Amino acid sequence: MPLYEYHCQTCNHKFDKLQSMNSTGADCPQCEQPARRAISVFAAVSRGDSSSSSDFSSMPMPPMGGGGCCGGGCCGPSH
Repeated sequence: MPLYEYHCQTCNHKFDKLQSMNSTGADCPQCEQPARRAISVFAAVSRGDSSSSSDFSSMPMPPMGGGGCCGGGCCGPSH
């Protein structure tokens, strides 16, 4: 099951919820009003080689741009 991010427009609370992909939404745990699913960016950080430090705080974050099929990165030209 995927983890979704939600934002409550009533009380401005942000929260995560683990739920099935065909779920229709979630209520805010603070004010119990319907919340909107937020767009989130997936980021993964991995260690390069065994000689590098395990302290990831000095590593730059990956770019936050699009890519993949959503950004047209994997689709070739139309014929």
